Amino acid sequence: LRNVHARVRSLSVEELSGDWQEVRRKLLWAGGLRDLPDARPGAGYTGHSFNDDNHCDLTTMLGSVAHNQNSGEIRGIAVGNLLGPGIETASLPELGPGGSWSTCTNGCHVEPPQDVAHVQFRSRIAFKLVWCPPNFETFVLVDDAGDYLIHGTPTGALPQRRFRAGNYGLTRGGKYA
Repeated sequence: LRNVHARVRSLSVEELSGDWQEVRRKLLWAGGLRDLPDARPGAGYTGHSFNDDNHCDLTTMLGSVAHNQNSGEIRGIAVGNLLGPGIETASLPELGPGGSWSTCTNGCHVEPPQDVAHVQFRSRIAFKLVWCPPNFETFVLVDDAGDYLIHGTPTGALPQRRFRAGNYGLTRGGKYA
């Protein structure tokens, strides 16, 4: 978690305001993940990370919980949700033991948060990406307490506007909005 926060602190607003694909790669790097857009889902695929409304939490975890499965307590997440093998493949080892993953945001609007990071992996988020209203062209990164870390206004082929607005909708009413 500390190593991810150090990497986030090393980024500038200018770096996070360039072409979206490059910004996304910087977010993955900061979070300790490889960019694996061609891997099979469940086998390290990270092409979805920060590219939809829901996979916008960067979560670090102990190795002992990387293979935890959802037994049904997280609303809207498939029972099972076996992510461990993909986490091992995609995680950058230089950030330390355990792993990282871009987990689902849904359930973060309540207290305590009932999202994948907090429930399935019993972990805090290192950062959450939240697209900001009214135009959803700028995002903020916030930490587990909801405190601001940095922001960016990327250019180029952004995620669809409905995903960006939906991302904010998942946080509305909670400490991350």
